[in-house]
Amino acid sequence: MVEEGDEGRGSEESPLFKLGKYAAIGLEFPSTVIGGLFLGYVLDIYFGTFPWLMAACSIAALIGAFVRLVQWLQRFSHKER
Repeated sequence: MVEEGDEGRGSEESPLFKLGKYAAIGLEFPSTVIGGLFLGYVLDIYFGTFPWLMAACSIAALIGAFVRLVQWLQRFSHKER
């Protein structure tokens, strides 16, 4: 059911919504890398392979963060068209 005034809501986003969206992107990138560092550190302590798993997980997390950043950019570029 569409209420009065809700027809154009999808076409224009509020500034607060845009701020939240960009803040989520800005926090997702470093948190992915920090998560990879932490996971690699914990695995290195468990298996005694310091620093190899930490380096491998960090590189994998960095690649994953860049892939996710490209996905976000593609999504936003399609919405602007």
